Amino acid sequence: MEQVILKAEKRETSRHSARKARKEGKVPGVFYGFGKSNVNVAFDARSLVKFLHSEHTLLTLDLEGEQMQALIRNYDKDPVTSAITHVDVMAVAMDRPVDVKVPIVFVGTPVGVKTKGGIVQHDMIEFHIKCLPAHIPPHLEVNIDNLDLGQAIHVRDLKYENITLLNPPSESVCTVVIPKALEAVLAEAAAETAEPELVGAKEKEEGAEEGKKEEPAKAEKKEPAKAEKK
Repeated sequence: MEQVILKAEKRETSRHSARKARKEGKVPGVFYGFGKSNVNVAFDARSLVKFLHSEHTLLTLDLEGEQMQALIRNYDKDPVTSAITHVDVMAVAMDRPVDVKVPIVFVGTPVGVKTKGGIVQHDMIEFHIKCLPAHIPPHLEVNIDNLDLGQAIHVRDLKYENITLLNPPSESVCTVVIPKALEAVLAEAAAETAEPELVGAKEKEEGAEEGKKEEPAKAEKKEPAKAEKK
């Protein structure tokens, strides 16, 4: 994947340097990794936001002329304006695996939705993965075409080349659920199908009971005694 160069500048370590950077339209942050001392940095806010909204994960950090491969590990937002207020950037080595999170893209329409009225329930929105920096994808696709009602895809069902999924194998990624309205219709249909059998069984049982009551009456019936000859 084409890498993006993101420029940064060093900033002072004073308490007010972060506030000063924000007033100048920059985002304060910290750069660290591989035995390097933590460096206080500042990014142009527009360039940083543009990178975060792109599909890129790996970047080339240009720190005042010195270029290094890096990842954005975390960033904070203002709860009111949603503006980026701080960012953590970590140096990476291209021959060492890293763990990152990437979004999931669901592909297709489940058969349980197309033909049976089911609803797709996305149980996860991102994967936690481990791979070499060069293999970090912008996203991972999950095909859900073959899912039927009540079926799910779990982490253990998925395999990706050069990538290890770090999520628990038993974790559900996507499920096709039965809507409550459809559940009621199916339950009613099942009850109607079972009702004739129950009625027939009941009538048979009642007939058997009546037969049992008549049997003793037949046993008690006696023929009239014959008159004796004189």
